[in-house]
Amino acid sequence: MTYWIFVTNEQNWKVVKEKNVWGLPRGRENSIKRVKKGDKAFIYLMQEKTKNKTVPTRIIGFFEVVSDPFTSSERIFKDRLYPNRVRLKPILVLEKNYLEFKPLVPKLSFIKNKNYWSGYFRSGLVEISEKDYELLKSELAKLA
Repeated sequence: MTYWIFVTNEQNWKVVKEKNVWGLPRGRENSIKRVKKGDKAFIYLMQEKTKNKTVPTRIIGFFEVVSDPFTSSERIFKDRLYPNRVRLKPILVLEKNYLEFKPLVPKLSFIKNKNYWSGYFRSGLVEISEKDYELLKSELAKLA
C-alpha cells in the first residue's frame, strides 16, 4: 500500500466529495499510474483567496483508492477535464473544519526543503511515508 496527498482546489473538492473521483490533467498519465487500488490518500486544498479573506492550504479529507487509474472524457470538474482519474471511498471527511497544512511542514519527512514546501505539490500528487501518513491521520482525527 502506498500513501498519497492528492491536490485540488475548493471548486473541484466539491466534485471529489460528491462523486468520489479525483483526477489529474492530460500529460500526467505516468504519475497517476503509480496509484493503486487500496492505497490511501489525503485531499490537500490549495490556498484560496477571496475578496474578504485568504483560506490557507489545508487537508480536508482522507480516502481509500477503490479503483485502479482510468481515463474519462466526462466533464465533471469545474475548471478543466482532468481525464486521468481514480475512484475514492471516504474514510474521514471534515465538514466544518480543516487541518491547516503549514504548521505541519516541520514535522513531515517528505518535505526536505522546509522553506520551499509548497513546490512539493505542483505535480498534483505526492507520495508520502507511512510515518507522515500516521501523523496526518492522527492530526485529522483530532478535528473530526
